[in-house]
Amino acid sequence: MIELVYISKANKRFTTAEVQAMLRTFRQKNHATEVTGLLLYDGYGTFVQALEGDSEVLTTLYAKIKLDERHTRVNLLGETPISKRSFPDWRMGYKNLDLSSAIEIEGYSDFLEHNDRTDYLAQKPNFAMDLLEHFKHNSKSNLDED
Repeated sequence: MIELVYISKANKRFTTAEVQAMLRTFRQKNHATEVTGLLLYDGYGTFVQALEGDSEVLTTLYAKIKLDERHTRVNLLGETPISKRSFPDWRMGYKNLDLSSAIEIEGYSDFLEHNDRTDYLAQKPNFAMDLLEHFKHNSKSNLDED
């Protein structure tokens, strides 16, 4: 089993309804393939996603993600063998990174000030992992999970 983390830049700014529609599809597919994870979206076009599951399943899924025309500049931040899932209860937890969250995370306001957040996260993969960890530990009750 592995955990795969990547960032990408959306080709457009997605509305809440569009993201929710995507999440419904992702969750159905993830349930069928026993994939768990967390998706963070800044509301302007930067996605950070952690996926967990069987190595072959995630390798195939990541290849499809890289070809998805809804986003570009897909950058792998990490692929780590794991013995235990970080997100065992979430077929795809989701959090919109809004300004109210900026106060809670050290360095987050600096992240929001950058126009090119994808480059910022690609240069600071530990910050992306810190974001995921923060929401994993502090937002379980409001991670828009069915």
